[in-house]
Amino acid sequence: MICPYCGKETLESSSTCNHCGRWLLDALKAGPAETIPQIPASSPDASPETPVFTAEHAVVPIGGSHPESAVDVDQPAIQPEISSPGQLKPPKDPSKAGMDKWSLCFIGCFILLCLTISCVTVIWLFYSFSTAFDFIKSPTAVPTPSPTPSLLFSDDFSNPNSGWDRVIETDYLSDYYENAYRILVNKDMMDVWANPDHLSFVDVSIEVDATKNGGPDDNDFGLICRYQDLDHYYYGIITSDGYYGIIKSSSDGSDALGRDSLGYSNLIRQGFTANLIRFDCIGAMLTLYVDGVQLDQQTDSEYTSGNVGLTAGTYKTPATDILFDNFKVYQP
Repeated sequence: MICPYCGKETLESSSTCNHCGRWLLDALKAGPAETIPQIPASSPDASPETPVFTAEHAVVPIGGSHPESAVDVDQPAIQPEISSPGQLKPPKDPSKAGMDKWSLCFIGCFILLCLTISCVTVIWLFYSFSTAFDFIKSPTAVPTPSPTPSLLFSDDFSNPNSGWDRVIETDYLSDYYENAYRILVNKDMMDVWANPDHLSFVDVSIEVDATKNGGPDDNDFGLICRYQDLDHYYYGIITSDGYYGIIKSSSDGSDALGRDSLGYSNLIRQGFTANLIRFDCIGAMLTLYVDGVQLDQQTDSEYTSGNVGLTAGTYKTPATDILFDNFKVYQP
């Protein structure tokens, strides 16, 4: 490539002249420039024509240096540095780079948390359902089974010759009746009781199913323990209208222990509905239950042993009629 300014040959790929330093790109944009005709060395007689130069061109003598009278050639300005394509990329947005860092941190923490929970769950399941860790587990207290009470006596009254009283009077009746035992009282303010053959117990737990067969709800019926004679025994009773009490019979009459009158409970099934009555006489402690729930508990130590039995009675209205079944006596 020939420089349009100095007329010397320069590289094709250069953007500036290797000799005068002028920008070749500007000359190409401006169009073809005049070149200085060179006088051949073999024609000394030829008179060179003095070319007309524009302000942009400088006179350069052939094969020599610039004369003093020559117009000074403007030197090109300092060339700007040309950056490589990688250097021209804009820097990353610092806020975006920060978000990427926190996102990766959050994801890592979440994965670590999931792994921790999974490991803890596996260890807990293995600990709970495996015997491998039995040596570090605290021993579990095994409850001591309560002894099963032994049955001392029972009667379902299917046999009329099992030994209970069989009395039929005008004022009352106590006898076997349709696979049950029946006490009927036809006189007001009267109690009637019945016992099996001559038996005697000390500490007992007695139970029986009792149902009103007829008569008023203003009645009483229940169980006897430590029966010694007609005047000395304990009995626990309920009524068909929801009352209960523990009574002591003595030569002076009958008195409710621990209270002036019978108590009331809505746990007692009233009317013709059956109730499971239980009466415990253990030491000096006397306890009355209905359907497995404690109703009353009193203490008295005068009678320590005796027979067991059934009782029913009237108040102001006669005709109390009670059926008993499944009589049982346990040793507590």
